[in-house]
This record gives sequence, structure tokens and C-alpha cells, in this order.
Amino acid sequence: RRKGGVEQELASIAPILEQARKAVGGIKSDNLNEIRSLKMPPEAIRDVLEGVLRIMGNFDTSWVSMKRFLGNRSVKDEILNFDSRKITPEIRDSVNQLLKTKPNSFEHANIYRVSVAAA
Repeated sequence: RRKGGVEQELASIAPILEQARKAVGGIKSDNLNEIRSLKMPPEAIRDVLEGVLRIMGNFDTSWVSMKRFLGNRSVKDEILNFDSRKITPEIRDSVNQLLKTKPNSFEHANIYRVSVAAA
């Protein structure tokens, strides 16, 4: 019974995941380098990167850690091939808290205004 609910939930987010995959796939290395070159990123970029790192189980969300993550040659593949089954309830709660406390940082228009790559 629980499995059916999980399958239904996964089916409902499948289009969102596909859209996210396309967006990540379209990120150019130059865009990532541009973000990495910043002394400190705009708040929206920092918050989005923090969310991505948290989802992937990395709770070191310092700018140094974020730049290291972005500098990884396979960063796009890591994101695209990430196994969502690794997301624990604690990780989900942590990301939900970030989304609740910084909702404006996750609005496409705000992110796009500060960086095409982060959008």
C-alpha cells in the first residue's frame, strides 16, 4: 500500500525532474566558472547551491565548499545521475526548511536576474 503512494508521488514529480535535468544539462562550463570566480555570490545563488549541496548530502555549505563542488569536472553528471533514494528524511527536512526561510531565492526570475547559470 505504501509502495503505491510512493509510486504515485514519484509520478507526480517526474515532469519537474525532467525539466530540472534539461536545465542542468544546459549549463555551460563558462557559467560555472563565472560563479566560481565570485568573491561572494549573490544570496540567491548561495541559497540555490546550498540546497543542491544539502540534497546531495553535503552539509558543508561554505563558499569554499561550494566553489570546490562547482569546480568538479563531473559536477553536471553528479547532479544528473544523483540517486534520489539517498535523500534521507533529515535531508528533506533540511532542504524544506531552507525553501521556507528563503523562498525568494528559489524563484526563477530572481535567480535568473543574478545568474543565468544558477537559473
